[in-house]
Amino acid sequence: MAKNNGIIRSIKDAWNGLSSDQKTFAGVLATIDTAGKAYALRDLARTNSKRIRGPKWLWTPIIGAVNTLGWVGYLLIGKKR
Repeated sequence: MAKNNGIIRSIKDAWNGLSSDQKTFAGVLATIDTAGKAYALRDLARTNSKRIRGPKWLWTPIIGAVNTLGWVGYLLIGKKR
C-alpha cells in the first residue's frame, strides 16, 4: 500500500509542476483521445461485421485498452473503406 501512495504522490507532484498552459494542453489531448475512443466504439457497434477487418469482439478491447493507437488503428486499418 505504501508503494501505491508513493506513486500517487509522484504523479501529483508531476502534475503540480506543470504550468497552466501545459495542464490545459494535457486536458485538450485527453478530451480528444476520449472522444476518438467513444466515436470508434460507437462506429464499431453500428458497423456491419462484413465491413470490419477481423472480429468485432477483438476490436473492442483494442479500442478500449490500447489508448490512442487502438482507436486510430481501428479507424485506419480495422474498418474497410
